Amino acid sequence: MRNFKTISVFVLALVTAVQTAFALNPSRTYKQLPDKFNMKYEELQTTTADGATLNIWYFPANVTTTRLVLMCHNGEGNMADYLRKVDQFTSIGYNVVTFDYRGYGKSSEFEIEKNMYVYPHFQDDVKAMIDFCRKQYVQTFHIYGHGMGAGLALGIGWNRGEIKKIIVDTPFLSMEDLEKRFSAWDEPMEVPFAGYDKKYEPIYSFDVEPTILKGNTKEVLLIVGSNDILMKEADMKALQKKQSKYVKKIYVVANPDGADNFMVDKSAYFTTIGTFLNQQ
Repeated sequence: MRNFKTISVFVLALVTAVQTAFALNPSRTYKQLPDKFNMKYEELQTTTADGATLNIWYFPANVTTTRLVLMCHNGEGNMADYLRKVDQFTSIGYNVVTFDYRGYGKSSEFEIEKNMYVYPHFQDDVKAMIDFCRKQYVQTFHIYGHGMGAGLALGIGWNRGEIKKIIVDTPFLSMEDLEKRFSAWDEPMEVPFAGYDKKYEPIYSFDVEPTILKGNTKEVLLIVGSNDILMKEADMKALQKKQSKYVKKIYVVANPDGADNFMVDKSAYFTTIGTFLNQQ
């Protein structure tokens, strides 16, 4: 009986820890700067339509190029926690722009409740970053997001002609779908019941053809872990079914522990992304 109780407590603690991993967990302090790893970068800022200031880091690729990727992080910590991914992108020949949502790092003050999965305000942040990249660097570029940032990148990127290729690791489908999934959890998380534009919720954005600038294309790479607690391969297939012309591949990471898909096999992860980006 004692062993059963011990196992039950362990399983409960594990489930709670995994559920907590999906909650927003902002940090105002950059625990490490790119300088620590001799990474070249430039710190910049931009302003959103509603007046928030976003802090930005720009990283040049290891080769001279105009190719660029905008990264939307997961809402855990701040952009300083994702430098390994930045390094992978610059190593395969892409300039990278990272940023912090309001309430994170050195971006504008914004109160964040840690039981929230996403705020509708982050839509404005991503839209402002797309505007920034277009004005500051190149007319068209790619976008990458994971977790909460994946849903933002997919829904908004689909509707923006500047975005050519979309790489999203475990995107959500919609606010209603998230609410339904979270309601079954012991400690349900919250999602916006108002203010999130439906046309930027991936499952609804896929109801219409994507916005594409003349002479350009748009393609989507969906990534999901084999044992993700929130989203499944079937969810990615549901998205693909709606827009199979543009969603050519679903990359399922063999991930029995439900950890960060990137950390399971960094080489395989970025080999897949690099192949996708370099396809004409």
